[in-house]
Amino acid sequence: MKRILSMITVLFSTLIFSQTTVTGTVVDDNNDPIPSANIVVDSMNGTVADFDGNFSISVNQSPPFTLTVSSVGFDSVTLNVTSSNLNFDVKLESSQNLLDEIVVSASRIAERLFESPVTIEKFDYKDIAQSTGPDFYSSLEGLKGVQVNHGGLFLQQINTRGFSTVYNNGFVQLVDGMNNEAPGLNFAAGNLLGINELDIQSVELMPGAASALYGANATKGILFMNSKNPFDFQGVSVYYKHGITSQKAAGDNYYYDVAFRAANKFSDKFAAKITMSYKEGEDWHAVDYRDINHLGGRYINGTTEAQNPRDFPDYDGINVYGDIGQNFNMTSVFANLVVPGMVAGGLLSPAAGGQVAYIFNNLAPNYFGSTVVNMGGYNEVDLIDNKASTFKTDIALHYKPTEDSEIILNSKMGAGNTMLHATNRNMLKNFGLQQHKIEYNNRNLSLRAYTSIEDSGNTHDVAALGAVMAIAQPGGLSGYFGKYFQGYFGALPYLIDPNPIAGLNYIIGTAMQGYTLENILGKGGDLAAHAAARKLANANMLTPGSAAWDAAYKTAISTGIDVFGGGAAILDTSKSNSFEANYNLQDVVSGIDIIVGGSYRDYILRSNGTLFTDYTDPIQFTDMGMYAQAQKDIMGGAVRLTGSMRYDKSQFFDGHMTPRIGALIFLSENQNIRVSYQTGYQNPSAQDQYIGLDIGQAVLMGSSPDNVDRFNMSLRGLSGNSYRVTGKQVQQNSYVLSSVLLGAPVAAGDLGNVEPQYVKSYDLGYRLNGKKTALDINAYVTEWDNFISAINVITPLYGAASNMMGLYALSQGDYKVFSYDSNTNEIVRTYGISAGLETEVFGKFDLNMTYSYNKMKFNNPDSGYEAGFNTPQTRAVVTFGSTKLAKNFSFNVTGKYHDNFMWQQSGFIDAMIPANTVFDASMNFEIPSIDAKIKVGGANIGGGEYMVMPGSGMIGSQFFIGFTLNP
Repeated sequence: MKRILSMITVLFSTLIFSQTTVTGTVVDDNNDPIPSANIVVDSMNGTVADFDGNFSISVNQSPPFTLTVSSVGFDSVTLNVTSSNLNFDVKLESSQNLLDEIVVSASRIAERLFESPVTIEKFDYKDIAQSTGPDFYSSLEGLKGVQVNHGGLFLQQINTRGFSTVYNNGFVQLVDGMNNEAPGLNFAAGNLLGINELDIQSVELMPGAASALYGANATKGILFMNSKNPFDFQGVSVYYKHGITSQKAAGDNYYYDVAFRAANKFSDKFAAKITMSYKEGEDWHAVDYRDINHLGGRYINGTTEAQNPRDFPDYDGINVYGDIGQNFNMTSVFANLVVPGMVAGGLLSPAAGGQVAYIFNNLAPNYFGSTVVNMGGYNEVDLIDNKASTFKTDIALHYKPTEDSEIILNSKMGAGNTMLHATNRNMLKNFGLQQHKIEYNNRNLSLRAYTSIEDSGNTHDVAALGAVMAIAQPGGLSGYFGKYFQGYFGALPYLIDPNPIAGLNYIIGTAMQGYTLENILGKGGDLAAHAAARKLANANMLTPGSAAWDAAYKTAISTGIDVFGGGAAILDTSKSNSFEANYNLQDVVSGIDIIVGGSYRDYILRSNGTLFTDYTDPIQFTDMGMYAQAQKDIMGGAVRLTGSMRYDKSQFFDGHMTPRIGALIFLSENQNIRVSYQTGYQNPSAQDQYIGLDIGQAVLMGSSPDNVDRFNMSLRGLSGNSYRVTGKQVQQNSYVLSSVLLGAPVAAGDLGNVEPQYVKSYDLGYRLNGKKTALDINAYVTEWDNFISAINVITPLYGAASNMMGLYALSQGDYKVFSYDSNTNEIVRTYGISAGLETEVFGKFDLNMTYSYNKMKFNNPDSGYEAGFNTPQTRAVVTFGSTKLAKNFSFNVTGKYHDNFMWQQSGFIDAMIPANTVFDASMNFEIPSIDAKIKVGGANIGGGEYMVMPGSGMIGSQFFIGFTLNP
């Protein structure tokens, strides 16, 4: 920081040169103005034309000098400025080449998209205007190779090349240079807390390993979202969008989206902006009530008609929470609980009661068998209000000490309410993320320091909330199961004889003869009794909206997660601090372009034991890295070579070098081939290392050495007893889950500690920058070594996996499933191809087509590991539209398809995602007289609901109309 302040002081003391002001107007072939055309002196000094094409730029130098005027879709023009020529009428000719846009992310220097040495996609504010999605972020799905996962109405996640989750570790999102990953919850906030749509300048996406330039963890790709500079984009802009979401489960509901942006250039030295936006709507309801262990339905033995899954005693619904289970010896329950109750109620004499109890305890101890009974639980829609909203604001102050330098102070703050669908369902309630930055840029040097501060607000684990609310009923667990037994044994005699006394006598008689209930009724023959038991027991549970419910609910969402302690809240206030520096040696070294840089980040994890194992103190660790890149043209400019090397070191892991080398071979003026070898290095995430969270169906456990030492949790078995489990016990005394499910338990051995994973990627691509046609094809092969994955194991709550006591614990249901973060020894390979075509057809229409093929090869010799590729093999997007059909009118229609694929979520559910085809459409009407635009559109206009992730809400349709002033 002292260096930055010293540098600023020096810059303030520089001489002020004489100032020259150049003005003009930019028009197209038809003499229509070109709004937002770029006028640039150099990379640090420029402006944009207003809505009428007019511009004015002040330059701190005397003529002669040159200005470059450019705009997407037009050929650029260079102007020679002299003392006698300071006003220009500029006409830009329509460009025949579609890949002339400027990108920065590929090599950290400005270059044409056509000349990028790696695969890269760009989406700017002009593309936003023509997009068909309800917001720009969801419209990124039209980019080649991009997969968008809709975790909620306002929470989408971008991914490329596989291994897709909502957390999406390995895919980095940078907003104005800042990584907007929540430091604790570890998911990229995306556009839930990102940039206001009015303030988007451009979006650049680079798939595959980008670690050599952008640090450890950018192994799957990187997304750059850049906002508008107030020096270049001034004035006040507002929009209001109103729409309807339609879903079978939720019905039709209004949503609205309002935003404004105000920016002003107070002088050639100082400019500022402020943006605000607010969205609100009904989130997609999650109503998948299939039994998680019987996704294909459940049947009574000998029948073909699926039964109501809730009638089964061990029902475990996907979107049902609080269905806590316990394994009961039903014969013992009958003899020692039900019979004494019958005696107390006068249905049996004490003597008869004693005889009946003796028969079932001694002569027929297995008559009713053992049954796992789960509590009824609560539907997700009863536990949350399903209201989604997001508020975000962005304040930036820009100061130019000199013509080619700029200082930026920027604060981004956002808060939101939505469902985070990860390894469990987490309700982000009043969730907040702040990022504050100071940045300095000049022609060669870039310095950036920023902090990211997370506040989980009233965020809570929905499964834990369901359990807390279920336990809060009168009598708690005992109250529920007591009612269940009452209902079951009360209904059971009626299944044998309409006269319950006769039915009971028949049960007693067959027990004395050595029969069992299954012999009498057949397998599953007592289902009606279980259904009656469920109905009676569920009536004992708290009713949503009652005073008792409200009191327990308020306590649960504000108390740290502890199911039997009445809490379900995740109390996370983690933060990270980042420092970055980059320097271009163009003024030091000639003949070759060299850039060097470095980064440092420290994490402070603070969840009070509700997410991590920070039971007593915050957990802290640091990452650092440095890199160098060189680029040079050879063979007379026919070949451009790019090479880079990066070194990264995380505090608790060994350092690692990640090189990258690429060649861009120009076949002609508008064709080239690119080939590259890239490497990546990904540290285990904060959760991979330090999580310790019971999500009901499993416990998520990070496996850094200190986390294993700290982990200590009280867990309850199906016997109803609780046991203390340590990290060492999980690591050294577990069975592989898959072997237990197959009925032949195999000890997992000594599970290792999680370590970094490494990736090598080989890319080959071809670009055609033709006349009104652009074609881009790329293929890749990627190898993942030491792949980070979760191994699913079962830990007996007592005994050892190596002896009979461990097996006995399994037989009694006294175990817990653990999703243990570790590394697989198997090399994981992925490969694929993507292609994109942009062209003009029939003279006035634009056609854009993309196709992606992705495949994973994972032999999985390490039983129990899940790779979680979560990516369709085939994905295609076609967009057809026009901006030339009529004046001030444009339209676009987009069709999207993907085939079916398996989605794996350790600890939650693995299930197939069906293939689907979705159509979006939009129309734009411009009103030049007031500099405004009306947009009408719809997403999924066909109306067929589709699944993005198992257990999340089905995605319905959205229809909207928006009005934008000064777009």
